Amino acid sequence: MPRMHPYFVFALVCISGSLVRGSELEYDGWLQLRLWHAFNDDPVPVFTERGNITVSSVRSGASVVGQNGLLPPQIGALKNLAEHDGKYKLKALARTSSGSEVVFLTSVPACYLLGSDLEDIITIWLDSTAEPIAVSISSSGPCALNNPFTNMWTTNVMVRYPDGGPIPDTATYIQKLEREREARERGDTKDNRSFLAKYWMYIVPFLIFLLLSSATNPEAGGSAQRQ
Repeated sequence: MPRMHPYFVFALVCISGSLVRGSELEYDGWLQLRLWHAFNDDPVPVFTERGNITVSSVRSGASVVGQNGLLPPQIGALKNLAEHDGKYKLKALARTSSGSEVVFLTSVPACYLLGSDLEDIITIWLDSTAEPIAVSISSSGPCALNNPFTNMWTTNVMVRYPDGGPIPDTATYIQKLEREREARERGDTKDNRSFLAKYWMYIVPFLIFLLLSSATNPEAGGSAQRQ
């Protein structure tokens, strides 16, 4: 079986890496979210329409948000949830440019929405083919039970892609191995260590001998003078 040259292996690694990163970073499309929310903490939530989010480019994360303001009864229901440590629930129907549809459910403590004056973050998580795999809602809070200053949502939309991680510098490593192998075959490998690094095992005993000699000689000279 013929031996595969290292540079050919490296070329295959580069091609496969480019295909993976191409699916993650070069693909672009649009995404729409239709939102409903529930203000009851029952096992079966009662959802009403909240609004829509349109992500015109999943690669850049550019989005447009259109939402309804909260009515006084809804603010009262949100306060009631907060007083009982309840969670505000959100349902999102995601439609993609590929034609797929999927529903996601998420929630956040109601008191955090009151403490942030209805400011929240909706994060859309995508896989390597730009298909949504999760939608989550969060709010920075703090937890509070007071009426919000406004009845309008302030929503920040974030689009998250998976991180492929750094690509190792395979070419440099293979070239280094090739140079070392060729040098060994030619027999011209050089020892680039310093003089001390190469001969320390001979230098250290000699220095110890000199130190011992200098410590004993003055005492011998002093005794000879007293005699």
